Amino acid sequence: MGAIKRTYQAQQGRHRGARHDPMGTALTVLWAVGHLATLALLGVAVDHQLSADHLGVAPLARALPDHDPAV
Repeated sequence: MGAIKRTYQAQQGRHRGARHDPMGTALTVLWAVGHLATLALLGVAVDHQLSADHLGVAPLARALPDHDPAV
């Protein structure tokens, strides 16, 4: 009984096939890739919002409507 208990403690409560679980590994990789893709998309969105083209007030030529200066 003591040998069984020591083996269970050495495996830290995991079953014998836990080391060779390809589905768990695939889900872990998918989780990691999903988080990296989300961070990349958020980084692109933040970079786009903070780019120099969008900062400040619109130039006067683009802010006023077109009109005939003689009128």
